Amino acid sequence: MESCSFKRLLAVVLIVVWLCAGKPAMASAPPEISARAAILIEWQTGTVLLEKRGFTRMHPASLTKMMTALLAVELGRLEDLVHVSEEAASQVGSSMNLRPGDVFTLQDLLYGLMLVSGNDAAWAIAEHICNGKASEFFKLMNQRAKELGAINTRFENPHGLTDPNHYTTAFDLAIIAKACMRHPYFKQLVATKEKDAIEAESGVRLSLENTNRLLWFVPGADGVKTGTTQAAGQCLVASATRDGMRLLSVVLDSMDRWRDTSTLLEYGFSDFKYVKVVPAGEMIVTLPVSRSATRQVPIVCMNDLDACIPKNAFGLRIELDLPDRIYPCPAGTIVGQATLRLGEQVVGYSDLATGIWTSPSTPLRLVACLASKTIAILLSLGLL
Repeated sequence: MESCSFKRLLAVVLIVVWLCAGKPAMASAPPEISARAAILIEWQTGTVLLEKRGFTRMHPASLTKMMTALLAVELGRLEDLVHVSEEAASQVGSSMNLRPGDVFTLQDLLYGLMLVSGNDAAWAIAEHICNGKASEFFKLMNQRAKELGAINTRFENPHGLTDPNHYTTAFDLAIIAKACMRHPYFKQLVATKEKDAIEAESGVRLSLENTNRLLWFVPGADGVKTGTTQAAGQCLVASATRDGMRLLSVVLDSMDRWRDTSTLLEYGFSDFKYVKVVPAGEMIVTLPVSRSATRQVPIVCMNDLDACIPKNAFGLRIELDLPDRIYPCPAGTIVGQATLRLGEQVVGYSDLATGIWTSPSTPLRLVACLASKTIAILLSLGLL
């Protein structure tokens, strides 16, 4: 009886699969851009939508400051008072006009770092986080990059002035930006258009305006960082969110970073969509339990079963890799995997684990539950 019930429930899941079946659709041809290297990813899944020399080592210029800011918000306190050293104030290039002896909160220095791209602010932050030893901060930057998976990145300073041993790739910068945008304060910081920074002792106000022009003219733009040096050319990491989908783009050594980035973002939003098929923690099916008073146990997704796919895509299907039955085990035990496929391409997956049985649902109630999920999935795919 249990086995037959399980087969009926699994059949319902497969109905979800094949109601969406058909010939997989493809996105339109990627646009032409002037940037020497670029990448476009969907933030939630990390799906690469476009890549042009994305793994070529490049000079990052002030895009470096994303990592400086990330470490500052992870290791520092926004209310900390930071004393500006002579070395920090003497940094060349873009500046928030700090003077030796100035005292600013770490929060205000972060605005100076990310809005006007202050090299002086970057050095002051590095010294503050590492008790006056900026060189120790560079080590932290490299360590954090490796932790994030940015394995083709090396930092020799906190601001991005050209150094032969200071390099990264478009792909690595996307990884770093994705990690940064997970932090609520970082998101608020890079979406800010204008801000006053106040020197703590004199009360002098410094007016700061964000160098990221996309915030003013691209719908949904909410970050991230500009960068320019003679060696690096025009660089920009950008974020924009529309209809619940966030895209991250990176352009390096561009002839026109604003046009290139706008072109990439419009391509992503017009041709692709984010689909969450089964949320993390939600039941996808039940399995019979052998040698237990509990006859069945719910099987849940450990993380969101989601994907970023072409808007007109068909053929999205779920494949379940599960045993016929299980033996008693604690909730949260991984017992299989769910895979999302578009045609033959894997576009998403989640480990499957045992859940907590909250009510003795009958097979009929379980079928109704899965049928409602069928409708929700079809709606999310635009098929109803």
